[in-house]
Formats: sequence, structure tokens, C-alpha cells
Amino acid sequence: MFSAFCLVFVITLTALSTWSLVDDHRGSEAEATVLDVEHRGERKTFVTVQFNTSGGEVCEADFRVAVDANRSVTTGDRIRVHHSESRPCLSVREVGDHSRWYMILIAAVLLTAFGILAYVAWRRPRPPLPLRYAGMP
Repeated sequence: MFSAFCLVFVITLTALSTWSLVDDHRGSEAEATVLDVEHRGERKTFVTVQFNTSGGEVCEADFRVAVDANRSVTTGDRIRVHHSESRPCLSVREVGDHSRWYMILIAAVLLTAFGILAYVAWRRPRPPLPLRYAGMP
């Protein structure tokens, strides 16, 4: 029962992450103005940006900087961002950040692992081998 639930969960996760990647791929790029920069530790930089989508919508988004060239941005600088098609203000990342592909990779690995687990759990049991020497001392 547990392996069936996990298999359905992983298939759903894989479908949702694939849809998210397709939606992100259909999105577009925009020039964004950095409104705020927050440094948390040595390698963690968070920025708030404002940009206009190709449809004319003004969006403001927060995200963690992943591209090394953008780690030293300051308020007022302009950077290139990529936004998804269906959720342009919620799904924003830097141009050059490819970390979203990890989601589909993890989902595929989990799908494979739980597929193997389901096969092992649900396969027919093999009949026992005949005893050749049954009854012999």
C-alpha cells in the first residue's frame, strides 16, 4: 500500500515539475531594476526587482541570486530576469540560472526508485523449487 502511494505521489510530482519547466520555457526575458539587496552570509544574496512583462504588466519579485556575475549588484542596477508565461510575477529567476532542472532530475530519480520498489512488491511470487532429495536421510 505504501509503495502504491509513493508511486502515485512521484508520478504526480514528475508531471507537475514537467509542466512547470514547460511553462518556464514558454516565458520571456525582461530587463529588471534592482530595488533592494540583502546579503545573508558569504554566498547568499537576495534581491528584489521590478520589471515590465511583454504583456505590459508591472511585476515585483524576490529571489536568491544564483549567477556569480549578479552577486555584487546594488540598488538601482539593472539585471536580466526570466519569468514564466502563466505566472510572470511569481516565477522569476535570473537569466543564466538553471537550477530548476534539478527538480525534474530529482523527480525522475524518485520515479525510477519507486517504480522498482513497486515492481518488487507487486510481482508474482515464484513457486518454490522442487525438492530433489525429499525424504532422503
